[in-house]
Amino acid sequence: MHAQAWALALDADGAEPRERAALRARGLTLGTATPTGVPLRGTLLPEVAAQLQTIFDAHLAPKVTFDNPEAEAAYEDGSPLLTAEDTRTRAQKQHDVLAAALNVAASSGLLPTIGGHAPTLVVSVTAEDLESGRGYAHAQGCEQPVTVSLARHVACAGTIQRVTSRDDGRIIRIDVRDRVFNRYQRRAIALRDGGCVIPGCGVPASWCEIHHVTEHAGGGPTHTDNGVLLCWYHHRFLDRIGWQIRMNHGIPEVKAPGWWGTDHQWRPATTSPTRLQHAILTT
Repeated sequence: MHAQAWALALDADGAEPRERAALRARGLTLGTATPTGVPLRGTLLPEVAAQLQTIFDAHLAPKVTFDNPEAEAAYEDGSPLLTAEDTRTRAQKQHDVLAAALNVAASSGLLPTIGGHAPTLVVSVTAEDLESGRGYAHAQGCEQPVTVSLARHVACAGTIQRVTSRDDGRIIRIDVRDRVFNRYQRRAIALRDGGCVIPGCGVPASWCEIHHVTEHAGGGPTHTDNGVLLCWYHHRFLDRIGWQIRMNHGIPEVKAPGWWGTDHQWRPATTSPTRLQHAILTT
C-alpha cells in the first residue's frame, strides 16, 4: 500500500502513458478450432477486464434467496433442499458465465444486425443424425464438427429451419418451425420459476434459457406448461448431470440424481421469492 501510494505521488505523468500503452496492446483473437475447443488469446483494457470480472463475481458468488435462509434450505413444499455437487473448476464456471452473457447479448435486440437479423448461431445436422442422436453437426463459423447433443441444445431454445434437398444438392423444400417462447410467455415463466429450477443454482431468470420439458421434436408444445427456466450450464448438460424435470399440471418438478443424497422424490421447484415466502408462511 505504501509503495503504491509513493509510486502514484512520484509519477508526474499520471496514468495517461499507461493508458496509451494499454490502448495499443488491447486485442482479442479467436484461434483455430481444435478437437478440444477454440483457443482464446488477447489483452483486455483494465476497465473491460473489471467489467467482465464483475459479471463473473455476480454469477459465481454464493446465492441467498431474498435474504431468507429458511427459504434457501427448503423446496417449495417445505422439504429439505438438495443441492447438486458442482464439479466444475473456476475457469469452467467463468466460461459458462461468458456463454450465458453472449446469449443474453445476442437476444437483447441491441446488437448490430447481420443481414437484417440479430446475430444467430446456425447449426446444421442431417435429419437421420438428429433422430438417432449419433453422428455430427456443424456450427457456422466453426471448422470442427460438434455433437448432435449440442444441436439439440441450440434447437431447444431456437427456431428450426428444415431444408430438404436432393442428392445433387438442389433445394426442393424449406420448412420453418418457430419454437421460441415469446416475451409474454417468458415473463410468465420467469414469474413462476424465479430462476434456474435446479436446486441451489441461483442463476436469475434474465440469464436463463427456456427448456422444452417434452422435446418439441417429440410433440412438446411451446407453452408455459411445457417450459422451465434453466441456466446455460444445466440446459446444456442436463442429460449428463442426472437431474430430471417433469411438469405436473403446469408446475415444474425436479428429481435428484441417484448418486446424490437419499431424497429421490419428485419435488416442486422454484426460486420465486413470492412463492417461496408463501410456502414458508403456510408451513
